[in-house]
Amino acid sequence: MAALTTAAVCGLAACGGASGDADGRGSGGEVRAVDGPVDMGALNDVCAGNVALTSAPPYTGPAPHPVALFSQQQGNDPTGSTFPVRLLQDMGQPERDAFLAPPAQAQLVACAERDAREPTDVICHFDIGSQEQVPFFRTSYRITVRAARTGQVVATVPVNPAAAGCPTSVKVAWSGAEVFSAPTDRQIVTVLTPFVSWDGTGTPPASAGPEDAPAAGGAPVVAGSVQMTTGPGVDPASPAVRVHLTFWDAFARAQEGDRAALGTLLDQVDGSFFGMLTTLLDQNRAIPGRSVRGPLRLLVTGVSAGPEGGAVAVDSCLDETGRETLEQSLPTGQIGIASRIRVNLARDSTGEYRVTDFADAPPAPCPSPAGRIS
Repeated sequence: MAALTTAAVCGLAACGGASGDADGRGSGGEVRAVDGPVDMGALNDVCAGNVALTSAPPYTGPAPHPVALFSQQQGNDPTGSTFPVRLLQDMGQPERDAFLAPPAQAQLVACAERDAREPTDVICHFDIGSQEQVPFFRTSYRITVRAARTGQVVATVPVNPAAAGCPTSVKVAWSGAEVFSAPTDRQIVTVLTPFVSWDGTGTPPASAGPEDAPAAGGAPVVAGSVQMTTGPGVDPASPAVRVHLTFWDAFARAQEGDRAALGTLLDQVDGSFFGMLTTLLDQNRAIPGRSVRGPLRLLVTGVSAGPEGGAVAVDSCLDETGRETLEQSLPTGQIGIASRIRVNLARDSTGEYRVTDFADAPPAPCPSPAGRIS
């Protein structure tokens, strides 16, 4: 379930309110204009809050708006850059133009800084002699988004909780070593998407607040390891929503046994889509030590007309709270991350709905993640 599609199916954190100084100043005081090459080193300087890169392209015009990303490391080693560059791997093709563009094209700089932490009983294991067992802290982050050309704060977005567990390698202090959770690639992509996908008209987007998240309505509907709740205006008894639930139950069941049970899944999907799903299942099951057990929680936020006549699109927030990632047979903690995903359905020759593909749901907030690291 870690990589259903190249669409957003792996992670989300709820967004917080936008903030910024009208005069373009950050916490570092006066903004200093720098005229020179726009490379990763120069973009990193923008994180300090007092540098504007006059050679950088402005944050205007149609999307995408390329962003350079920097994030504090997962260890507490005080040496090196405060904000090392963060390279994203969990990327869909439509997202690459914004998140993997050359530095000279960057219109935005996003700087992820640890905001708060709490201890857990998770211990990270490393081969570093006497300190091979390092305590792990559940951490929240604050991502400050700035315009590269002006240094002005566009928004400050919280990521709480950061869901990534123990890293495979990390730089720590030799005395009092500590390791922190970090935002997943999908959490970062999701919270920054409103800014990189802004259409360039009107005012730039503001971060969504918790009050903007769709409220759950009614009692949950449960099928197997899948629990579905419908948002306002969504009828849980509608045929499309019921097929949507049955599909997710079949997809989850296909991953949970020692051998993939594909018969029920085949009954729910279009033949061409079934081939892609079996490939994904094989890839997921081949990851050593990976647990793909349930539960899987869905909040259906909307039902609309699909891409073709007679088709239906069902948008959901997908929460993988119970899933656990293992590294070298050692638990790194549970991750509970949510994202928005669209499932397209079409009627077959008998008039029954079948799932035809996944797609990116329109950008919108999901409920706060129920994730935990314990």
